[in-house]
Amino acid sequence: MIFVDTSAWYALLSEKDVHRPDAEEFFAEVAKGRFGAPITTDYVLDETFTLLRLRWGMAPVRRFVDLLRASPTVRRVRVSDTTFEASLNLMLAHADKRWSFTDCSSFVTMREAGVTRAFTLDHNFLEAGFEVLPAGWA
Repeated sequence: MIFVDTSAWYALLSEKDVHRPDAEEFFAEVAKGRFGAPITTDYVLDETFTLLRLRWGMAPVRRFVDLLRASPTVRRVRVSDTTFEASLNLMLAHADKRWSFTDCSSFVTMREAGVTRAFTLDHNFLEAGFEVLPAGWA
């Protein structure tokens, strides 16, 4: 499996993002199953929907919804109460890091699922000990 973070979804869906061509090329490999099934969380989706809507309007949100509904492989994980508490504890334990709560919930979800790789532009995943793909993005 490979975790898909907000920054990757955003790069894939924002027509003006400089990383879009690379994101599309990499996501095509993800869609072929090269890295296993893509996994994301409801918190990441919330963050992505909001970011797309505020910056670009409803059109990219609709494209994203269509992509998610059409995908037979994207696995969406709901953040449970247990994951919520573990995420909060992780954030509090790492006051020296600028990790968002969504980042922390992603890290906990990844560890719970045994996922070691993330499709992201966010260097925080590297700080947390995960492999970032495509290489050199974060």
